[in-house]
Amino acid sequence: MTGLLVSVRNATEAAIALSVGVDVIDVKEPTRGSLGAASADVVESVVEFVNGRATISAACGELRDLDVAAALLPRGVALAKVALAGCADYADWRGRWRDWALALPEGTLPVAVVYADHEMARSPRWQDVVALAADNGAAFVLVDTFDKSAGTLFEHWPASVIAACAREARAAGLGLVLAGSLAGEAVARAREFEPDYVAVRGAACRGGREGTLDAAAIGRLLATVRNGAVRDEQPNASAGALSRVEGRHLDSARAGRH
Repeated sequence: MTGLLVSVRNATEAAIALSVGVDVIDVKEPTRGSLGAASADVVESVVEFVNGRATISAACGELRDLDVAAALLPRGVALAKVALAGCADYADWRGRWRDWALALPEGTLPVAVVYADHEMARSPRWQDVVALAADNGAAFVLVDTFDKSAGTLFEHWPASVIAACAREARAAGLGLVLAGSLAGEAVARAREFEPDYVAVRGAACRGGREGTLDAAAIGRLLATVRNGAVRDEQPNASAGALSRVEGRHLDSARAGRH
């Protein structure tokens, strides 16, 4: 069953997401870009507040800008993602990504990020990112968009490309997360590809992605993701998708640290 990932800016927003029953609480700072990293203090405060009641992921920004950001993540973050804007211009981007993944704290699994608008982002092709993820113990492939003002995932990729990426990821034993300014009908369309999670920020907020989370909006999204239609009552959250992926990848991730 597809689950819902909602990005939060702080512990106050995490409380809203948790109250509705989202599957993954993702910590990021939307004013810093598509995968803008929140401060270490913010991430730690979210981890402390959630206290194991939901899966936590964290955005670490763009690989080209990183120094030792991965090492600053506290224990309790299950998934970490770093994006690849500009990396098409770096011959050693694969090695830089591996170094970042190896620096993650014990128990935190890496997520490889594909930008559907990769030409605008100057990021690697999706085929190269999926191959990197498969070879280096990644838990998921996240398909997102770099420019949040340039349309949704479906305005950059036709259904055939999304389906091909999904097939490649699954064949490699990777989980799949679909994002990219998804809202309304686009969320329902994303669900049709049977990803492990659909990821949102702006659609869950009042006032766009830099606004404030809205519990009612999250409830509607949760119903769409899980049932294909808006319902008044929401089912309980499940961490099944993450558990399945962890089972497939934990040994590989640990092996990569030695």
